[in-house]
Amino acid sequence: MPEQPAIIFSVEPATTFQFRPRDIQEAAESGALRDGTALKGKLQESPMVFHYVDAIDFRHLVMKAEEKGIDPKVAIENSWLLKENHELKEIWEKQQVALAQLTAELATHERVPTEKDKYRIGWQEMAYYSKTAISDVKITPKKYAMPKVKEELNEEFFGPDYKLRTFPHLTVPRGEVQFTSKFAPAWNTYYAVYFTMTGLHGLHVIGGALVLAYYLFFGKKMYLSNPEWLANRVEIGGLFWHFVDLVWIFLFPILYLM
Repeated sequence: MPEQPAIIFSVEPATTFQFRPRDIQEAAESGALRDGTALKGKLQESPMVFHYVDAIDFRHLVMKAEEKGIDPKVAIENSWLLKENHELKEIWEKQQVALAQLTAELATHERVPTEKDKYRIGWQEMAYYSKTAISDVKITPKKYAMPKVKEELNEEFFGPDYKLRTFPHLTVPRGEVQFTSKFAPAWNTYYAVYFTMTGLHGLHVIGGALVLAYYLFFGKKMYLSNPEWLANRVEIGGLFWHFVDLVWIFLFPILYLM
């Protein structure tokens, strides 16, 4: 096939083009679209924009701070997030007011706030703080929980209604964006149980398979010397194998279907 002719064009004045990440392959001084169109020039780093910040979880930052011997509260207050975003800083300050009230109330029952209470602000709390002055922040007596907005019926099933609620906006520079999987066992109870149960089940499957394979490939000598002895052990190995199979019948729907 003949080579496709190249088309070179220039735009005056300089124009900004916006592409979806999957449509362009980034390089140092050039890029290419999926259809092969070449783009010359330095690709500028674009920020990550959140139009509705409906939850903040500082627990990863707290864990890293504790590993370095830094006070978690100091680490949070010195974080880029609170230094660069006035709205989120105000929300954090309101969270601390509510946390102090919750701590005092729980102390009467010899209890303390959980890590989630201290370092995570969910969308219900975020919506409450966004519309409440810091002087009016109050927890509900005897509920032993952080203050929240009352959910509408549809929000109980589909999450926050962004037309009804007010949430802050946030623009994060590319250099401040890091990836931490929320599906890791350290951060998600479901996946901690998932990997533990499937891992243990897999070890039992491997163990049973090794035992049965041993009798299959090395059982001839046993069969010739004492066939009843071999039959008993194969039967026990088979019972173990079927037990593992039975466990999977219950494990599969619990982990994958429910």
